[in-house]
Amino acid sequence: MSKTNFWKNWDTDLKYPYLFLMVLAAVALLLGAYYYLAGNTAAYAWDKISDLQVVPVPVHEVTRLLEPFTLYADGYLLLEQYDTAPAIVHTWPAAVFLGILSLCLVFYTAAISTMRQIPYFVGISLLMLFLASFNIDLLQVFGAEQSQAMLLVAIVLLAGLSYGFQAFWKHIAFGWRVLAMLATIIVLGVAIFTEAEFAPDLTALHLVNYSSLATLIATLLFIIWISYENVNALLWINTQGKTPERRYSLWQFVLIAGLYLANLLLLYLRHMGYLQTDLIYVNGYLILLLSVVAGFWGMQQREAFYGRYFPFRPTGAILYLVFATIAFLSIGYAYATANDSLTTLFHTFIIYTHLVYGSVFFLYLMMNFGKLIKERKPVYKVVYEPRMFTLFSFFLMSTVILAILVIRTQYSTYFQAKAGYYNYLGDLYTASENPALAKRFYEESDVYDINNVKANYSLASMYRAESQRNNEIVHLKGALGKRPNPKLYVRMANLYDEKEYFFEKLYVLHEGINRFPESSEIYNNMALLYMQTSVTDSVEYYFNLAEKYSSDKEVIQSNKLAFYTRQAMLEPARALLNEAKGANYKSLRSNMAALRQLLGVSDRPDEAFAPDSLEQVEDFTLFYNQTISRLNNGDTSQLKAIDRYLKMPGNQLFQEDLLYSKALVHHYNGRPKEARSIVENLALTASGRSGYYYNALGIWMLEEENYLAGAHYFKQAKDLGYTQAFLSHGYALAMAHKPEAAVNALQEVGYTGLESATEVAGELEQVLQQNVRQTIASGSDDDKVKYLQTYLPQLTIEQVDALVKSVKEKELHRVALLSQIDYLMHQHKWRLANKAIKMASPQLQPEGELRSKLNLQQLKLWHYTKNYDALLDRMDNVFLTRLDKRYKLYFKASIAAAKGRDREAAEKYSQAVKILLFDEEVVKAASAFYKQYAPDEMTAYDILLDGITYNTFSAELHKAYALESLDRGLISYAAGALTTLQSLLTASEYTTFIKQFESHRQAAAKKADNWQL
Repeated sequence: MSKTNFWKNWDTDLKYPYLFLMVLAAVALLLGAYYYLAGNTAAYAWDKISDLQVVPVPVHEVTRLLEPFTLYADGYLLLEQYDTAPAIVHTWPAAVFLGILSLCLVFYTAAISTMRQIPYFVGISLLMLFLASFNIDLLQVFGAEQSQAMLLVAIVLLAGLSYGFQAFWKHIAFGWRVLAMLATIIVLGVAIFTEAEFAPDLTALHLVNYSSLATLIATLLFIIWISYENVNALLWINTQGKTPERRYSLWQFVLIAGLYLANLLLLYLRHMGYLQTDLIYVNGYLILLLSVVAGFWGMQQREAFYGRYFPFRPTGAILYLVFATIAFLSIGYAYATANDSLTTLFHTFIIYTHLVYGSVFFLYLMMNFGKLIKERKPVYKVVYEPRMFTLFSFFLMSTVILAILVIRTQYSTYFQAKAGYYNYLGDLYTASENPALAKRFYEESDVYDINNVKANYSLASMYRAESQRNNEIVHLKGALGKRPNPKLYVRMANLYDEKEYFFEKLYVLHEGINRFPESSEIYNNMALLYMQTSVTDSVEYYFNLAEKYSSDKEVIQSNKLAFYTRQAMLEPARALLNEAKGANYKSLRSNMAALRQLLGVSDRPDEAFAPDSLEQVEDFTLFYNQTISRLNNGDTSQLKAIDRYLKMPGNQLFQEDLLYSKALVHHYNGRPKEARSIVENLALTASGRSGYYYNALGIWMLEEENYLAGAHYFKQAKDLGYTQAFLSHGYALAMAHKPEAAVNALQEVGYTGLESATEVAGELEQVLQQNVRQTIASGSDDDKVKYLQTYLPQLTIEQVDALVKSVKEKELHRVALLSQIDYLMHQHKWRLANKAIKMASPQLQPEGELRSKLNLQQLKLWHYTKNYDALLDRMDNVFLTRLDKRYKLYFKASIAAAKGRDREAAEKYSQAVKILLFDEEVVKAASAFYKQYAPDEMTAYDILLDGITYNTFSAELHKAYALESLDRGLISYAAGALTTLQSLLTASEYTTFIKQFESHRQAAAKKADNWQL
């Protein structure tokens, strides 16, 4: 045994095939070990059920009349509940199995050709039986009729060629025999796979699964073959020393062998149910692996026993590796397919055989060589030369005792073998899409090994596909009663997902935790179950346990973050948000984006996510949440992705959200026309959320200071029952300087039943019903500012000044000062406005919305007074918010036009109109410029048309449009504008404009007559 690399001295034509077979055996061993460690993941894996929870997240906030109005959008929190995927039949493990098995047949047929005549015929007979187990006739290789022709061809070719080598061509080297057999196997494989009536993957599955009984028998025989080799190896360890002093005594051998056999006895007693204690046992498959390694050397040693039938080189060495490879394949394939009947059989059989054959071999050693061991002789050299207890007696006694153990368990190993075989056939017909036959084989498997997991979970998966919940529960309960695992508990609990089954689900999960206290998946689902209750402590407790035992902590962190967000537990949410920085898990990143938006924390630019498609729900939620959180960053990169998703037919479920997110990106990044068009279409088509969309349009109008348009949209939202729009409607009318209409609207807020809104409405209503003197005398600072802003155009300079001076609270006084500046600029009191700006400037913070507004007023004042040098000099140096910075484009366009740089002005006016379409001043200025710059084109008219389309309540734009329509000869359009103006202007204002309109019409008509002449 000290020279385990005995093949080094072999001839090349024998050594290299043998080393190749060793590598093949190692590959089979590694595959088997992988699937043993992977458990049943290959056959039925963990799955996740995603639950979308809507959480309103703030998009933008605008303050009007000291009241904040926030636009909320639907943010999405993603909760993921573990589930177990339906049973899946993979065909590629069978293809790998068949490929390695074919090579084993090649080496087997080549090896038996080196035997003597009688053992050769035994070997060739076994080969024929093995080939018959493939049931090749069912593949209909030579036509639609079932025929044994292909089997006969295979037997003739393999057996005939093998017999030729054994009887006639004995001089042919072993390497060439292997190549000849390989060529024959390839020819047979090509014939079968090309001529079979089934697809190649199903053909491979058929051959492997039908031959599983033969490979099972080969595996069990191999396990018996090596079952006593560990005791033999212990003998070598004790007696291999070069001198007696370096060899161990009899008692040391008895002790070490006794410990090994005692462990096997404990495994047996535990398997039989006599022991329930959680001791540390040596794994049965580790014992098998040690036996295989020991038998690798023992096969050479046993040549004294089988040498008269065939030599160790090459026959014995090759056959050992062939059977070892088949054993590894068979065990690994059972684990790859989660065939628990066979995995249980293999483990049981390892324990039985190693205990029985190992104990009897120990007895064999003690009876034959006990005295020699005591004398510290190198007994391992003569272990197969007994004097008293023969090897035949050893094998006979061991086999009888093994038979007694099998009989004592009511032939359970036999029934498990049958059940495993039927499970394989069930898999075959499942993959062949023949559910009726598959169900029949699984049911047959359940008869032989009652409640085995493979058959019952496969049947449960079939009933799941058929939505037969009760039948699925029956089979899951059976599997749980036989060989439970966490996946079964999770799947069983998920069948009780309705609210009325709360306690049933709770019971199943508790039972699963008791059986598997380190299952993070069960803990996660338990936490999600408690989220349906008010017991938040239990939710966090189970989430912490799930995170403790999870190998994929980001899943649990994602759910915890969603829980903290829903419960408004801000401190732990912030802590987890910081802890999860740099996470890659999409669901977690999605929940983080939603939480950041709630907390007002921006996403980092390098975290942008835009997948090729939205195949999974977490792809959509992450993209959507990130898009919402980036609206105020000036980031329009998501628009291309949104357009791409909208064109994909599989995204209809997300279409409304995608369209709305597109509108939001447009609105907050300088495309108001496109944004409003999208949302108005949504309001018309999404009947269930029309009120929300009209309310969103109203808030946008508040942001743009188009208060009549805002009131119009809020009224539409009110009519559709959107309660949040009632208060907003009243405030919009107040800001539009229509106090009487505002009071009427505010009185309707009480219909909503919202106490806070009703209280706020009542306070404003009371303010609006006072006069100036009452407000100054007894009103609070809040009331004075609200009154000032509502009645601003109707007040005199003295009244405005008195109201402003009466406001004492610092922040409110600043607001009042800005309103006073607006008043003076509207009255074209440029000197007074400039003085007011200088007075207000020291009282405002260096940055902030109020400072930005004051700076914008200063820039506008310079613009109105044509102080272009000061405007250019200071424009880029004063603080402006991102939205206010858009006006710089308008100022630059106006300056370029004033200085005669018409091309530059045209370019900048074109850009300014797109992003400031809501501002009537900008629209009128751009139209006036293009009327001079390109009088023969329709650009000026189109700008005004866009302006009145967007801002339908702007009297100034309708006036300009009516006059421009006259100039363009569009008399009917001009008349339509007049009709609109009649509802927007007071009677006196309308009369005044009619005179202007008639004068303009006559001038236009005269100009047209002169042109015709």
